[in-house]
Amino acid sequence: MNFDYTYAILFGLKFFEPMVIVTNFVLLLVSLYAFFKLIKFRTPYATHMARFIIIMGVSGCFGAAAHAMHYQMGKNIFDVVFFISNTMNLLAIYFCFRGSYNYSSLRVKPENKYILGIALAWVAALIVVALINNNFLLIKIHAGIVLVYSLVIHYLRYKKYGDKGSTAIVAGIGISFLSIIVHSLHFSFSEWFNYKDIAHVIMIVSLLIIYGGIRKNAKDFASTPKK
Repeated sequence: MNFDYTYAILFGLKFFEPMVIVTNFVLLLVSLYAFFKLIKFRTPYATHMARFIIIMGVSGCFGAAAHAMHYQMGKNIFDVVFFISNTMNLLAIYFCFRGSYNYSSLRVKPENKYILGIALAWVAALIVVALINNNFLLIKIHAGIVLVYSLVIHYLRYKKYGDKGSTAIVAGIGISFLSIIVHSLHFSFSEWFNYKDIAHVIMIVSLLIIYGGIRKNAKDFASTPKK
């Protein structure tokens, strides 16, 4: 894991990478707002996507804690916190897939339980791999795969049924890929606002756009007469 050793002293404690903490806290607030708005629809699609959003926000807090403490409390504690962050990211990826798959089944056919079982087993296997090799690269690769899947599903639904919210989701996911690119290329403005902070800001913007699209889709589908 790459560290950038900016820090701030608060109450006699040293907090590394303070901007990572700030941006992750903002991400948490956004995810909490989106979660409580979406969960009100009480539909599988909105619920799964709400879980995706809130778990992503909470995982960011564990990531921020790992960045803030570094190895001050020992490598073992750091590894545990970082593993929890990676595990929650994998769960967020699963719920993104789960929500998108449910959305692809609307008006078409029931969900295939075997596909859901395989997806859950795959996530479980990835968690074991993350336990053995605590590497964020694994998360980035699978996040990219699932986001592409979600983008394709929402685009196809828009083309077939004209679901307007899906255009916002496609745009939001497209923007989210910039965070992966920025993080991978280590593009930074300064040590105090580096590639991690920029990636988090991009994630916040994309999350707000995606939330708006999910809410629009959930609202429109709820108002559509059942045949």
